[in-house]
Amino acid sequence: MSQTVGIAQFVRESSDLGECQGGTDLIGRDEVQAFLGSITDVDAAMAKLAASLEAGDVFRAGMMAFVCGVLVERGGSVAVPVDAVMQVTERYLHLAKEFTARGGAGAQDELFRESPDLVRAHHVLPFVLLAAMTMLSRDEGARRRLRARPHVAPLVDELEDHYETLYYIREVLALLDGREILLLDPRGRRGFVLGLTGVQDRMYHFFALAQDALERHAGPGYLGAEPADPAVVRYARNRGLTPQEHQRAAELIDHQRIGFHYPGADAKPALFFPGSAPFEAVPVFDGLPTLFLDEKSISAQWSPANMYPVLHEALESRVSLRELAPGDVEARLAAFAG
Repeated sequence: MSQTVGIAQFVRESSDLGECQGGTDLIGRDEVQAFLGSITDVDAAMAKLAASLEAGDVFRAGMMAFVCGVLVERGGSVAVPVDAVMQVTERYLHLAKEFTARGGAGAQDELFRESPDLVRAHHVLPFVLLAAMTMLSRDEGARRRLRARPHVAPLVDELEDHYETLYYIREVLALLDGREILLLDPRGRRGFVLGLTGVQDRMYHFFALAQDALERHAGPGYLGAEPADPAVVRYARNRGLTPQEHQRAAELIDHQRIGFHYPGADAKPALFFPGSAPFEAVPVFDGLPTLFLDEKSISAQWSPANMYPVLHEALESRVSLRELAPGDVEARLAAFAG
């Protein structure tokens, strides 16, 4: 019998309650260790595991999803198992909802006799969520596809009190991916469209990234701004932070360097737009969320580690920037003035 058949058959065999309660003890089983020891191609191994998930025992399939997450952390391609793991994640969230509705952990002995898959899903869901977290952090497309599933976000909200890791899944699903925002500078007659990827839904995070992008594009001193703090920018991007940088992050303080304002009449900046607001609060004009730029008018400051803590070491945040042609800028400003 080939190793492929061996692990697939093992995943299909039924787990009992003791096995479910043992959690990661399953990985120490001879069948799993033999499979792991045979790996010469990580992506091929993950493909075998991913193919076993749909028809597998609920607990064992969930643990193999967890193993896929470990292999991704060790350099495997997230594209190989991600869709299978996301399907498992959604399915197990539904099972966990029914588990809690029917009495939860206090009734698990009876539930295992009546509906064992509910109990299996409950015990393995925390491990599945860890795999989902590591994959969603690396794969913007997977985040978009999971957001498009209408039942996922409500399930996450409903079950968050029962499964701690769902907090991180909720935060990852709330990231701003593929969104754009228009920044208009009435004084300098300039406009910029910024594209957002992996940006947390607190405008302070956007401000930190946008201030750096504007400085790099428009040059030092644009709108009288002080230079961005490289340590703050590295934290906001979450790109290759060292353990020492993670430790120092608690002491970082960033502050307003450019004024971000509500668009005003006569193409003049109006009130300051609060950094604690969500992206959806940005006014939309002509299909684009829009803010005005000016020199800073207040001295707002914030702690990056409190406002947008690192959710996962692999989750990079970035903004792209393109400057609008002068004619387009004038047309947009004229619309406000009118």
